[in-house]
Amino acid sequence: MKTLIVLVTVGLFAVLSAAAATNTASLVEIKSSDYGDTNSLMRVVELERNANTSTFRLTYEKRGTSVGSSMFTMYALYKVAQARGTEYFTNLKEWSDKKGGRFYIGGFTNNKDADIQAEFGEQYAPVRKDGKRRSYVSVLTCRILFDRNRK
Repeated sequence: MKTLIVLVTVGLFAVLSAAAATNTASLVEIKSSDYGDTNSLMRVVELERNANTSTFRLTYEKRGTSVGSSMFTMYALYKVAQARGTEYFTNLKEWSDKKGGRFYIGGFTNNKDADIQAEFGEQYAPVRKDGKRRSYVSVLTCRILFDRNRK
C-alpha cells in the first residue's frame, strides 16, 4: 500500500510539474519590424498560456495587406508551438475589440488528427464559421516556410 501511495504521489508530482513548466515558460512577443517588414507594423503578444491553448492579441501601428496580417499571425502561432515543443497548431477562435486589435485562441497538440473538442474543450467548434472543418498546421511545414533562409 505504501508503494502505491508513493507511486501515485510521484506520478501526480510529475504531471503537475510538466503543466507548471508549460504555463511558466516565457510568453511570446513578436513585432513585424524585427523581421524587416516596413509596409505594415504589427505586434503579437501572447497574453496567456494554458495547458494546450494560448490567447494572443494582434495590434497594428500601420496596416498592411490582409495576407501579411494572416501570415504574421501564423508565424506567431508557429513561434508559440516551437516554445511549447508541439508539432501542430490550430486557430480555435478569433475576435476584434473596439480599439481595432484582434484576439486569437490557438490550440497546440502533438496529434495531427486530434478531435478539437476532446483536445481543447467543448467550447471550440470542430468547424469554422464558414462551415469548413478546422485543420492543423504542421510546425515542420512552417519551419520550411519561415526559417529556410535563416541561419
